[in-house]
Amino acid sequence: MRTRIVTVAFVFLFVASGTSWAHHVAGISGRGFAGPITTISATPVSQGKLPVSIQADFNDFDSFSDHEMSGYAEDGEHVHSIDSLFHLSLGIYYGITDDFSFGVKVPYVKLSNIREAHDEEPDEIHDRGDSQGIGDIILSGQYRFLNLKESNLESSLVFGLKLPTGKTGETDSHGEKFETEFQPGSGSWDPMIGIAATKRFGLLSLDASILYNFATEGSQDTNLGDTFLYNLALSYRVLQKGKGSLDLILEANGEWKEKQEISGVKDENSGGNTVFFSPGMRFTYDNKWSGYVSVSLPAIQDLNGIQNDLTIR
Repeated sequence: MRTRIVTVAFVFLFVASGTSWAHHVAGISGRGFAGPITTISATPVSQGKLPVSIQADFNDFDSFSDHEMSGYAEDGEHVHSIDSLFHLSLGIYYGITDDFSFGVKVPYVKLSNIREAHDEEPDEIHDRGDSQGIGDIILSGQYRFLNLKESNLESSLVFGLKLPTGKTGETDSHGEKFETEFQPGSGSWDPMIGIAATKRFGLLSLDASILYNFATEGSQDTNLGDTFLYNLALSYRVLQKGKGSLDLILEANGEWKEKQEISGVKDENSGGNTVFFSPGMRFTYDNKWSGYVSVSLPAIQDLNGIQNDLTIR
């Protein structure tokens, strides 16, 4: 399968008072330093600060033709096609101390024009319509255990829990329930843990982070598979004029995903590893408002079985 995906993320951030810095959320920046977008910075939200983020991600797919889907079905494969995937999320974060912060993120998810074909009727393409609704809420925390101010080196423990609060009963245009992979919510409790490190060299910041998500069985006896995220970022403040600043950001973002299981049976056409090359930029005003854009280009793709190839995210 081949899929073309385009993702443009633009975040507006309002900080209730004073300055703020990056928490376990893409794109938040402040305190006069450059910082990453997808990679997690080791610097938590400052004590007493309450940043709020709105993040939009749009993924446009190069959907399969009816001929392609029929061909896969004739080979005994059960295949799906989707036109686009849209995420809109609201995040609220709070600095309990200068070294410990906590956050809540609520997503809205929409998958457009889902189609499928299977080997029992290889010549019939089923148009199933859209799936949309509130996704699973994510609780996240960050504890900075290392802060060497003289050498500008920091490291933090990051952790979280995805709650089964999202919609899991979306039905298609024929009244049939979508599979869990096409539902806004997974119905599972998924803990996550990782570590982040940040080293600053004046206007330049180097950040690295890893995060492992433990997937559990959710709705329809489905386990969507563990996920391991590994990231490296360079960010540079190229402009500081008055209350405004501009950062240029370059990241390498990796994602390994385990095969999903349905009723204990592994899906051979799922999981794999992808590494993205992700340039981006951020504009910040008065350390209270911030907007960013980031584009990810796949540099390495090693996917299991028949899956969508990404061209851009």
